[in-house]
Amino acid sequence: MDPDQVPDVGALIAAARVGDRDAWGRLCRVHAPRLTAYLGARLRRPDVVEQLVADTIVAAWAQLPELPSAEEFPAWFRRIGANLAMKWGSEHPGEPLKEPFPADRCADDEVALARMRRLEEAFGRLSKPERMALEQRFRGGLDGPLLDEALHLGPDGGREVVERALESLRRELGS
Repeated sequence: MDPDQVPDVGALIAAARVGDRDAWGRLCRVHAPRLTAYLGARLRRPDVVEQLVADTIVAAWAQLPELPSAEEFPAWFRRIGANLAMKWGSEHPGEPLKEPFPADRCADDEVALARMRRLEEAFGRLSKPERMALEQRFRGGLDGPLLDEALHLGPDGGREVVERALESLRRELGS
């Protein structure tokens, strides 16, 4: 499903509130990638982010009766995820907030591994807003007004931050 093409959020929420798991699944397929991007920009631990998103889906399902209105769903869902992330942070105070790129993804290709490590380092040097913009654009699938809204920016603000971040990466990586 195209994340920009949610049929009727109000109808999906109403159906989910009476136990329609398919409606809940449709909502989560749209909003889970956005939450993944949101958490991923802050907590650069893919395994932890993946678990937090799964936990958020379960917690939000249980808390669905408390959702004030359909319009508030995106922020409400993100808030639940953010609260779970803060709880994880307090329960794991000594754990790093980021982890190195997993070498096994490059399957003995030292050149690819070196490139991925350079990219990871360059990404880590971006500002938090730039990382957030890239995460929301490419992992969350947001663009245009949806990206601007997710980043709390005016018209074309998201596009400008993404372009600035990509230019920084190009400059740093020399391509």
